[in-house]
Amino acid sequence: MANSLDGFGIITTFRPVMHRRHFVDLLRRVSAASGAALVLALVVFAASPELHGWLHTGDSDSGEHSCAVTLFAGGVSLPLGTVAVAAPNTAWHERPAAAVTEVFLVLSRYLRQPERGPPVS
Repeated sequence: MANSLDGFGIITTFRPVMHRRHFVDLLRRVSAASGAALVLALVVFAASPELHGWLHTGDSDSGEHSCAVTLFAGGVSLPLGTVAVAAPNTAWHERPAAAVTEVFLVLSRYLRQPERGPPVS
């Protein structure tokens, strides 16, 4: 009965909801840290041929070698051609300006108007 507010256990606290929020926050932080560590490892392996060779069993020197490190080092290349996007086929319609027949004056927001301007330098 340590998690209840009364002796009968009818009213319980919201501790499981708080645990879930902390778990989601922890999961978000762990995934961000692991993504950053993965990018750092890919950069280090791409920059150092010795470490890249250590990562594999010896086939990293061949010209047709393909792994995540070489793909990361090569950059992004999409096998798609350029896509031409057609302009929308709509005409521009300008609304006529509404003629104002009355002028509405509004009181200032200040009870007192400013007495001085900015200092002259």
